[in-house]
Amino acid sequence: MAVTKTARTLQAPATNAAGASTTGSAIDLTTALGLSGTLQITNGSTAPTVACTAYIDVSNDAGTTWRQWLAITAGLTASTAYTYPFSLPAEILYARARFGGNTGQGVTVECLGHELTSV
Repeated sequence: MAVTKTARTLQAPATNAAGASTTGSAIDLTTALGLSGTLQITNGSTAPTVACTAYIDVSNDAGTTWRQWLAITAGLTASTAYTYPFSLPAEILYARARFGGNTGQGVTVECLGHELTSV
């Protein structure tokens, strides 16, 4: 029995400026059997004053209405990458990554996923 998996990018590496927010593209999971991934926040050589928070939002109406599925806040150590795993079950229809809340300094954000489409 063949297993089909697809790499998905919810948020390509980007700088989230101090006081700003970054929202990744919505992905359609209507035919998926689930998605596992990682959220990553990397502080620069000067850490932010308030840490960045990473969110996974989900939608059941093609992205018109979003609801927070999870939220994780990074630490405040300079030059450190904080990586957090997450998993979305087959029931989720649409998902996106979102980052924000950091003040004082920008941070690098990224969210990559692994979609299971058949077994």
